[in-house]
Amino acid sequence: MTNRVCKALNIKYPIVQGAMAWNSMPELVAAVSNAGGLGVLGSGPMPADIALENIEKIRAMTDKPFGVNVFLDAGPMLEEKAEKLSKANIPVIYIDTLNILTPDFTKKYYDIFKAGGSKILAKINCLEDAIVAEQCGADVIICKGLEGGGHKSKIAAGILLTEVLEHVKNTPIMVSGGIATPKQMAGYVMMGAEGIEMGTAFIATEESPVHENYKTGIVAAKDIDAVYLGDCTGEASWQVKNQKALRLDAIEANNVRSVAAELFKKEAAGSGRIAAQTGDTQINGSIMCGATVALIHKISNVDTLVRKMCEECEEILAKSTTLGI
Repeated sequence: MTNRVCKALNIKYPIVQGAMAWNSMPELVAAVSNAGGLGVLGSGPMPADIALENIEKIRAMTDKPFGVNVFLDAGPMLEEKAEKLSKANIPVIYIDTLNILTPDFTKKYYDIFKAGGSKILAKINCLEDAIVAEQCGADVIICKGLEGGGHKSKIAAGILLTEVLEHVKNTPIMVSGGIATPKQMAGYVMMGAEGIEMGTAFIATEESPVHENYKTGIVAAKDIDAVYLGDCTGEASWQVKNQKALRLDAIEANNVRSVAAELFKKEAAGSGRIAAQTGDTQINGSIMCGATVALIHKISNVDTLVRKMCEECEEILAKSTTLGI
C-alpha cells in the first residue's frame, strides 16, 4: 500500500500514530514504526532535554523513521526545542498547533527543522491552516476532525478533508479523528485521503505504556460513554464517562463559563496522567480518548493492527471497484 505519504515519510503503510502527551512514549512509537507506520513521540509538553532522552530510547528500539511532535506556539519552549531538535537528525517533525497559523511564523520554524534534515508533517484543524502549511513547505498534511482525541477541532473530519482536498493540490493529505477500522480508512481513501492517523486505537494495544485499566476502560466503553468536556476552557476533549468525568461535567453545568473554566482546570489537572500511570480510571483519573471508543473491541498487537488496517482496507477498495461503486 504505497502512495505519496509513504514515499514522503519513507514508511511502508500510510498510518501515523497520534502524538498523545505522555502516552505516545518510546515503546509505542518504536512498535508502530517497526510495524511499518510512523510512530510519533508525544513530546508536546516535554522540555527539549526530556524529549531528546526519549528520542535516544526510540533509536535503541527501531531503525525505522519516527516522528517527534512540536507545538507551533510562541514561547521559550518552542525556541529551545527548535534549536535542539533541529540538530538531532529526527526523520519527521510532527507540527501541531492550537492557533491559526501565520505564514511568516510558520515558515520560520518549518525552515529550521527542514535545515536539520527533517520532513514536516503538519496537523491542521481548519482550511486556513492547511493552505498556510502547504505554502510553507509541509511534506504531508493531516486534517484532524472533531472526532479525534486531545484538543479538539471544531470541524468534522469528513467535512474538513473534503474542503482541504478542494484547495490543497500539491501536498498529500491524511485524515484523523475517530478512526479505528479498515472500513473507515477505506471510506476516507475513496474521498481522497492518502492515509490516516489513529490515536485511541493505539492506546488499546499490548505495546502501549498506559496502565491496563486505561486500556480495558477504552475497550469496555460504549458510544454514549465518549463525553465531550472542557468547552468552557477553550480546549475541549473527549473522555470516557466515569466519576471524574461526571464531576467535570457538573462544573460546566452549574457555573457560568468564566467561573467554570478555572474550576474545571483545577479539577482536571493531571487527571490523564493519573489514569495512565496509576490505573485510577474511575475516581481521580481521566481516560482521554477520541469518539471512536465504541469501535475498539479488544487489546491488539501493534503489528497486527497496522497490517490489518491496510490489508483489509485494500480488500474493501477492491470489492468496491468490482461493484462499480
